[in-house]
Amino acid sequence: MSTLRIAREKRVYNGPTAEEMATMSPLKLSEIADRIDAHLKRFEASGAINKSVRRNRVDTRPYCDACAYSIGRYVFVRYVSYQGATSMKRDEAEKYLAWLDSGNVGKHYDC
Repeated sequence: MSTLRIAREKRVYNGPTAEEMATMSPLKLSEIADRIDAHLKRFEASGAINKSVRRNRVDTRPYCDACAYSIGRYVFVRYVSYQGATSMKRDEAEKYLAWLDSGNVGKHYDC
C-alpha cells in the first residue's frame, strides 16, 4: 500500500498513489462517505480549523457534529447538527474526497 510517514509519533496516511488508484476497484459509496466522515471528524476536533465565530451575540463553529453517510445513490454531508444535510452524486463525492485527500480543508462547495 501507500507509504506511511511518522510525524511526531503520529501516523499520517497520504492516500493511495496514482499507480495504486489505477489498479484499485472503484470505492463503494459507503466507503467514500466513511472517508469523508473521517476528514470531517478531524476538522471538528482541530481547534485551528474549527474556530469559534461570533455572530449575533452567539458563538458558532463551522463544524458541529459533522458527518457524512450514504443512502441509495447519494452521499450526504452535514456540517452543523441543526442544519440539513446536502446530497452529492458519486462524481461530486469522489471529487470532494480527492480534494480532501490532497490536503485541502473546507466544505464541498469550496472544491
